[in-house]
Amino acid sequence: MQGFPFYDKPMRIQYAKTMSDCITEAEGVYDPNAKKKKKNEEKAERKKRAEESQQSAPANGKPESNGGPTSFRQGNQGAQETAPPNNILFIQNLPHETTSMMLQVLFQQYPGFREVRMIEAKPGIAFVEFEDDVQSSMAMQALQGFKITPQNPMAVTYAKK
Repeated sequence: MQGFPFYDKPMRIQYAKTMSDCITEAEGVYDPNAKKKKKNEEKAERKKRAEESQQSAPANGKPESNGGPTSFRQGNQGAQETAPPNNILFIQNLPHETTSMMLQVLFQQYPGFREVRMIEAKPGIAFVEFEDDVQSSMAMQALQGFKITPQNPMAVTYAKK
C-alpha cells in the first residue's frame, strides 16, 4: 500500500519508532510513568524555546517585521499562531459531504487520536480530539491545508479553551 493514492495524497507507511505498551509489558520493561516524564520534558523544552525566541525578537530591533505583510498573506493562519495549544483541533473548510468516518481515517494515523465530532448544525466544520496538545500539534502540522477535494483545503487550528 506504500504510495497508494488516498484522498489525492500518496500513503506513507513506516515502522513504529517505539515499542507499544503491550510489547514492553510482555518483555517486562514497561514503565507506566515513562510517557508522562517524556511529555513533561517536552513541555519544559518547548516553553524554554518559546521564552528564548520571545527574548531574541525584541533584541533584533525589528519586532514589526515578523508580523508585517506575511500576516496578511496567511489570513486565517494568524489566529492559529496566537491561539494557545490545545488537545482539540478545530477543522474548517470541509466539503459538506464529509463524514466523521472520513475524518477519523485521516486523523487516526497520528498518535493519541481519540475522536471526531462533527457539527451537524454547521456543515463544513468539525472537532478532532487527541490525548494531549503535543500530539494534536503533530497532526495539525501534517494535515494543514490537506485537500479533501481540490476546492477544499482544510484549515486546522487549535480549538478555543
